[in-house]
Amino acid sequence: MSPRPGVLMFSLVVRYCLLVFFCSQLSAAWAETAVKVGIYQNEPKVFLNREGQADGFFPRLLDRAAEQEGWTLDYVPCQWDDCLDKLQRGEIDLMPDVAYSNERAGRFLLSKEVVLSSWSVVYVRKGVDVPSLKELQGKSLAVVKGSIQYQALALRLRKLGVHVTFHEVNGFGDVFRLVKIGWVDAGLVNIYFGRRHADEFGLQMTNILAKPSLLMFAAAPGRQALLNALDARVRAWKDDPDSFYYQNLHDWFSPLEEGRVLPVWIKWLFGIAFLAGLVLLFLVLLFRSLVQLKTRELEDKARSLEHLANHDLLTGLPNRKLFFDRLKQALRRVSRSGDLLAVLYIDLDQFKQINDSFGHEVGDDVLKEVSKRLRASIREQDTIARLGGDEFAIVMEALKEPESTMYCVKRLQEALDEPLGVEPYQFIVTISIGISLYPQDGQDAHTLLRNADTAMFKAKEAGRSTFQYYVEEMTRAAIERSRMEADMHRALQEGQFRVCYQPQICLRTGRVVGFEALARWHHPQHGEIPPGQFIPLAEDTGLILALGEWVMRTACRQFAQWRKEGMDTGLVSVNISALQLRGYALLDMVRDVVRETGFQTDWLELELTESFIMSHTQQAISVMTELRGLGVSLAVDDFGTGYSSLAYLKQLPLSKLKIDRSFITGIPEDENDVAIVRAIIALGKTLNLKIIAEGVEGEEQEEMLRQEQCDEVQGYFYARALEPDEAREFLLAAGQGAGSV
Repeated sequence: MSPRPGVLMFSLVVRYCLLVFFCSQLSAAWAETAVKVGIYQNEPKVFLNREGQADGFFPRLLDRAAEQEGWTLDYVPCQWDDCLDKLQRGEIDLMPDVAYSNERAGRFLLSKEVVLSSWSVVYVRKGVDVPSLKELQGKSLAVVKGSIQYQALALRLRKLGVHVTFHEVNGFGDVFRLVKIGWVDAGLVNIYFGRRHADEFGLQMTNILAKPSLLMFAAAPGRQALLNALDARVRAWKDDPDSFYYQNLHDWFSPLEEGRVLPVWIKWLFGIAFLAGLVLLFLVLLFRSLVQLKTRELEDKARSLEHLANHDLLTGLPNRKLFFDRLKQALRRVSRSGDLLAVLYIDLDQFKQINDSFGHEVGDDVLKEVSKRLRASIREQDTIARLGGDEFAIVMEALKEPESTMYCVKRLQEALDEPLGVEPYQFIVTISIGISLYPQDGQDAHTLLRNADTAMFKAKEAGRSTFQYYVEEMTRAAIERSRMEADMHRALQEGQFRVCYQPQICLRTGRVVGFEALARWHHPQHGEIPPGQFIPLAEDTGLILALGEWVMRTACRQFAQWRKEGMDTGLVSVNISALQLRGYALLDMVRDVVRETGFQTDWLELELTESFIMSHTQQAISVMTELRGLGVSLAVDDFGTGYSSLAYLKQLPLSKLKIDRSFITGIPEDENDVAIVRAIIALGKTLNLKIIAEGVEGEEQEEMLRQEQCDEVQGYFYARALEPDEAREFLLAAGQGAGSV
C-alpha cells in the first residue's frame, strides 16, 4: 500500500528543515572558530617569511593560542594603516603588535594584558655622530607612518624647538633602506628590529630613545571574546617561568648568536674555575691569618666605624656618601661596556602627615619597613640608599634596554601594595619616582641624581603614586622656581611688596562695608608678578609666614590711620594661609599687631580656607574660638570648592561665608552655578551667617545675587584692587570720608 501524498509531503518538509538547521549550526560553528588576523612587516615581532608564512613573536603566540582554543587562523597581509582601518571596519578580526593610545582605544578593542614592551631608537650610518636630540636640527628622519613612537618623538622635538623633516614610510625595512642610500640622515625603528638588521644595512645605534610602548592584541568591535581568551592565555603563560611565552621571548629577542666554538668556551670555563679556586684559596688563607692576629678587636672596630660612616643608622641602607661612591664606580663600568645606567629617586607620599599625626617613633618604624620592602624588590647587583628623611635612591647598571627600568618601578610599587603594619596601626604608603638615564640625561653622578630628583617632583605634581622620566624642560622650570624664591627673599627685605585694597559692598545699601587686603609684587626687572605665581611658591617655601604677617601689619596700620582721620572704612579682611593656622602663633601675632598699630580687633576679619578647616577640624575650632574671643571676625574663603562637613560647620565660630568666584562666573546663564549659589546663600541664612560673593563682574550677576538676598559683593564690577590713595578716594566718593564715623 503506497503512502498518501499528504504524508509524503510532510516527511519531505521535516527533512528539509532538519537539513537547513544542521547547515546553519555548522556555519555558526565555523564563524566562531575562523579568525582573520592582519599581518604586516615588523620583524622580528610579526612578518611574512620567505615562504609567505606568518612568522615572528606574535604569530607564534597566536598559533599556540589557536591550537589550544580550537581556532582556525587566516592571516591577511596588509600595510600598517590599512590593517588598522580593516580592523575598525570589521574586515579582519584580530591584529597583533598594537601599541596602546587613547585614539586607538576609541577605534577598536584592546587586550588588558600587555604582551610586550618596546622602545624605539634612532639609527644612523656608521661613522655619523648624533649624540642628542638637538643634533637632529635641520636633518631628515625616516619614520613608520602612524606609529606611536613617531608621534611621541615629533612632540618632544617640537617642545625643544628642533626642526626635523620627517619622511613617512610603510615599514622598518623601508626606514633602513632610506638611511643606507643616504636619502635621509637618520631613521627611527624599534630596538628589536634594529638589533637584528643594523649590521646588514651598515647602520649604528645612537643614544636617542623614543617613548616606550606597551604592545598588545587589538580586536574588531564585537570580538571581545577573542581578547578575553588571549588575555587568559597570556596571563597564565607569564605566571609560569617555564612556559612557551618565555621560550618564545628567548627565541626571538635574545642576542644573535655569533657562532659556537666549543673549545674556547671550555677554556674560558676552566680558566674561570681555576681563578675562582685561587681566589677562594687566597680568602681561606687570609681568613686563617686574620684569626691568628692579635689585632682582631681593633680591626673589627675599624670595620664598624666604616660601616657607620657609610650606612644609614635607622635602616642599615647605604647613605648618601656611599651611594655617590657606588654610582661613580658604576658610571666608570658602563662607560667602558657601553651599557645603560638608570638612577631612580624615590620619595614617600604624604609621609609628613604620619610623623605629625603619630609621632617620629612610628614614622621611623614605617621607614624601616619600607626600606626592607624596597631592598627586597631590586636586583642583587643594584644599589639602594637612603638619602635622608623619606627619600631613597636606586642605581641600576648593566641595562641593555631602557624599558628594564619599568619592570623595576612595577616591582617597587607592588612591594607597597600591602598595608604596612606598625602596631597598632596599619598604613597605606605610596611612592613617587623620578628616573634619569645615562648617558642621555647626564654624564656624572650629581647631574643624574639632580635630574632624577627633578623628575620625582614632576611625578608628585602629576598626582603622586606614579613615576616620571626626566626631560630637559624640568631643569629649566626648577631653575626658574629657585630664582623666584631668591627674588622673593630679596623682595621682602627691599620692600618690593605692597598691599592693595578691594572694596566690599553691601548689596542692600550700596555702602562700602570693608576692604580685602591683597599682596602685590612689582619686580624691578620683570614688572608685576601675578599673585597666582608667587603665593603658591611662598606657601611651599614657608615665606608665606613672613609675607602674611607683613600684609596684616601693613593693612592694620593703614586702617588705623584712616579711622583716626574719621573715615568709615568698615572691616579689613586679611587672608590667612594653612601654615599660619598651624599652632597658636597666629594668636600672638594678632595681639602684637593690634598693640603696635593702635588697631581694634573688631575692625579685623580673617579669611580661612575651607580645605584647611575641614582637614584640621579640632585644631581649627580651638584657634578660631580664641580669635573670636579677641573680637576678630572669621570668614570661610572659597566656600564650595572643598568638602565641608555641616556637623563641623555649625560648631565653628564663623561670621561670614565667601562664595568662590568660580560659581559666580557662570551666573545667571549656567543653571548648575545658579543652583549652587542659591544653596550656599540658603545654608548661610540658616546658620545666621553673612554671605559675600567675590568675582562679580556684571550687572546681571549683581541683580541675581540681590534677588537671592546675598548680603555683600566684591569684584571688578565695583573696583579692582586699589592702591591706598585710590582706596581713600573711593571712600570719599562713597560719602564715607572724614567725619562719617
